[in-house]
Amino acid sequence: MSAEEAAAAAAKRAEFESGVAADPGNEKLWGRFVMFELKDRGGGGIEAARAVFERTLVALPDPAIENSVYWSWSMAEDMFGDVDGKRRVLERWVRRLPRGGGGFGKQGWDDYLKFEVHNGGVERVRAVGEGLLAAFPMDPFAYVLYVRALAALSRHMEAFDVAERGIKELSGWCRGHDELIWRFMAVYMKKLKMKQSTSWDGSCLW
Repeated sequence: MSAEEAAAAAAKRAEFESGVAADPGNEKLWGRFVMFELKDRGGGGIEAARAVFERTLVALPDPAIENSVYWSWSMAEDMFGDVDGKRRVLERWVRRLPRGGGGFGKQGWDDYLKFEVHNGGVERVRAVGEGLLAAFPMDPFAYVLYVRALAALSRHMEAFDVAERGIKELSGWCRGHDELIWRFMAVYMKKLKMKQSTSWDGSCLW
């Protein structure tokens, strides 16, 4: 990089610093700051972007924005191919998510399971899947995400066991509605008996 390019990058960074100091609640400005570090000539790369993500989380404590920041951060780690870095971000993300209900929380867990299917293997999938069920013990979709992840690794009998466990747990919670729970899981259990994958294949029932 030439001296002129380095000076231009330093000036641009200073402009971002001045902007977020004056308006720390400006989500779009923080996003542009991150992209400068990630993509612009003279940006500091993933290490600098991580520092900006950390500052963004402090400056914008709103849960919905935090969710978006962690998603963007995980995508940034993908750009630089840092598997361990992405795992650390995903782990932080799910620990911050609300427990007990709502699709808002499960998006991070879904991303985490998919990541471990491709990068961590069955032990990591089990660890994340059990964490998901601990966070959403009475949510059918939590069981489905775990079942799909195990099936994607061809752990069909284990996935079947999780599906059966889900039916047992959810039936106890939804007394008088056992038929609904069976209907919900039927497509997954049928495929698992046939040792077919159920991994994120669009077969969800809603």
